[in-house]
Amino acid sequence: MSRMAMLSGAAVAFALGSTAAIANVVVVKSLGPSAKAYPPGKTLPPSAKITLQGGDVVTVLGPSAAQTLRGPGNFDAGQMSLASAAGQRGRFGALRAAEVAHNPGIWDIDLTHGGRVCVSNASSVQAWRQDTETPMTVKIRSSDGKAEDLSWAAGKALAPWPAALPITGGAKYQVDWGDAGDPSTIDLVTVNSLPTDDLVGAAQVLIQNGCEKQLDLLVQSASKGAAAN
Repeated sequence: MSRMAMLSGAAVAFALGSTAAIANVVVVKSLGPSAKAYPPGKTLPPSAKITLQGGDVVTVLGPSAAQTLRGPGNFDAGQMSLASAAGQRGRFGALRAAEVAHNPGIWDIDLTHGGRVCVSNASSVQAWRQDTETPMTVKIRSSDGKAEDLSWAAGKALAPWPAALPITGGAKYQVDWGDAGDPSTIDLVTVNSLPTDDLVGAAQVLIQNGCEKQLDLLVQSASKGAAAN
């Protein structure tokens, strides 16, 4: 076999392998009789058939779009994922820019409700608030007793996390809102090797670490992408 033929064969094999990887979908939500068969985090190859019973509701996420399947019925994972890939429009990058006043970016810390939050880059974390009409300052306390103020200007939904209060994975932080509301607690989880341009990979990281609210944001944005396509 000539060197050119070998290179061509390798290129074809690489392309097919890449297509197969792109075509995978991951289950992100599952309710109903078949929930055990399709648990959140389960990855399905293009050849998979998704068989649902009556009362089943399963949400799957592909390379750039999410779809909710309702039983009874049989669904082809390959068709859904390939259609998603064909309509890809950089949805992951758009998660941070779209409607920031109404929803936080996926890697911003939502201080309004608290809960578990996955952090991908502790040195550039921003804190998000829902009400942006007036300036506001809150006090953030770490579990070791340190406290720092975090302030938003009027009209701003995002503010940088206090540099004097380094983020530690697995630590809890209490947010004191003063007269603006009850205290909230943030449970931060630092994640490494985050697939920053891969919706399926990002969903798996969020599922594994229990960051449900960020997973909901990911699915919500991807669902908008599916509707636009």
